[in-house]
Amino acid sequence: MAKTLLYIDDNQIDIAIIKGMQSKYPAFDSVTYSTDAEYSIRYIREHLQNEDELPDVIFLDIYMNPFSGWEFLDEFAKIHHLIGKTIEIYIVSFSILPKDVTRSKQYKHVKSYYTKPVTKETFTSFRVN
Repeated sequence: MAKTLLYIDDNQIDIAIIKGMQSKYPAFDSVTYSTDAEYSIRYIREHLQNEDELPDVIFLDIYMNPFSGWEFLDEFAKIHHLIGKTIEIYIVSFSILPKDVTRSKQYKHVKSYYTKPVTKETFTSFRVN
């Protein structure tokens, strides 16, 4: 099964890291990059029933401006039951604060919390066999 990734992060260095990982250790069939969490949630809303237009996996930074990853998760929580497929969300953040990890667990569609930078082992664990 093909896996697609949507990487939402406003830090160009972190985007470059994921691009390098995908180039060197292809874990996804395709990766889309977004620096705008608000645009990303609007896009998902507009394509709720079109599975081919939606990612299988989202890597989400939580500290972005002006629309944070937390706001993205709040909006996603309102619509996830309308989406025609399962989308797995993984938090990817520099924050190691226990309150952030705990808060992320309040969202049932968040599968895990990873600290940046994403390691080769973490990235390749998503590899399609």
